Amino acid sequence: MAEQITLTDIVIDVVLKRVKRVRLSIHPPTGRVRISAPSHMSMESIRVFAISKLDWIKKHQKNIRAQDRVTRRDFVDRESHYVWGKRYLMQVIVYRPPLELDR
Repeated sequence: MAEQITLTDIVIDVVLKRVKRVRLSIHPPTGRVRISAPSHMSMESIRVFAISKLDWIKKHQKNIRAQDRVTRRDFVDRESHYVWGKRYLMQVIVYRPPLELDR
């Protein structure tokens, strides 16, 4: 069961499920907010919980939105790529099949 709470300019997705504790999470890259709460908890108490965490939510949304994102790759010569944490420069080799000559 998924519902939404709106606090000022923040939309919070609320998922009620069989859990013991309330879990608040912020998801990159847009800073989407989600609360997982026990199914027996009322929406009003979830709203009060969200209001109490409003400063924390805004701080973490700001941090997530400020993070650098991976740029789009063009796959051209000397473009850098990271593999297993190590930087490599790409060398593009164009394959040309051998010409078939009439004999």
